[in-house]
Amino acid sequence: MHRQPTIASFPASIVALTAWAFWIVSGPAAIAQQDGAPADAAPKLYAFCMEMHDAKKRTLPEQTAMLRELGFDGVGYPLWLDDQLQRNLAELDRAGLPVYLMYAAVSVAPDQPAYDPRLESAIRRLRGRPTTIGVTLRGLPPGDSRGMDAAVRTLRRLGDVAAEAGLRISLYHHVNDWTEGLPFTLEVVGRVEHPQVGANFNLCHWLKTEGDRDYRPVLREHAAKIFAVTINGAQTNASVWTDGLIQPLDRGDFDNRKLLAALRDSGYDGPIGLMCYGIAGDAREHLARSMGVWRQWFSSR
Repeated sequence: MHRQPTIASFPASIVALTAWAFWIVSGPAAIAQQDGAPADAAPKLYAFCMEMHDAKKRTLPEQTAMLRELGFDGVGYPLWLDDQLQRNLAELDRAGLPVYLMYAAVSVAPDQPAYDPRLESAIRRLRGRPTTIGVTLRGLPPGDSRGMDAAVRTLRRLGDVAAEAGLRISLYHHVNDWTEGLPFTLEVVGRVEHPQVGANFNLCHWLKTEGDRDYRPVLREHAAKIFAVTINGAQTNASVWTDGLIQPLDRGDFDNRKLLAALRDSGYDGPIGLMCYGIAGDAREHLARSMGVWRQWFSSR
């Protein structure tokens, strides 16, 4: 009986050359199909900060209807600390839109309360939801060592509260905040040493603070502690946010497909937030353009 040749029957050099050629041709798409994943498998995509500069000033019900119509998997909002929380969560539930990221502020300044006293209760009320709590750390200049003890103490406490609710705390690195850059933010995460406390990877803030530095080693080294990701179209050499570091996915020169492949390669399998802060005009128009690009990325794999 004639046997078909197998890969094991070829010299190792030929096998290696073939694998290299496949990578050159396929690029990130090759990563997308590792471990048996279907070629068109896409992470959950949620809209983040899309309501802040919408020229139409849509109400929450109007926002949810728009996002469902456009095909978004969920949404991200500030963490409401008053009666709005239950009312707005009910609205999101009616629309079938999970809230994947909600953010709140924490102070590391020695002369200020660490956070609003309603914060812990709000976190507990999110029990059972796929929500990550993004925490911005403020009150001192970026990286100021005076904030470390307070940050560790506060974040361990919030980590315990999040654990009770089955949630996680993700430090949101943000320009001009105490945790401005991702490397320092990950240093704080390491000092906190809490299983429920990790960090965001925020593309626009990475580009602002790190420029064209290769993000892949950081993602690989800290893969277990990357709890949330936000992306957007971006011009890599820009210094401004609007029409620079934050744009719809169909604009800018930053290679988001390469980033998504690196995230997948590092083991990140959570939702992806589409950062929309500062994008002017009708939100429906730029969200539709971004969704069109997103679908094209995955349908072409």
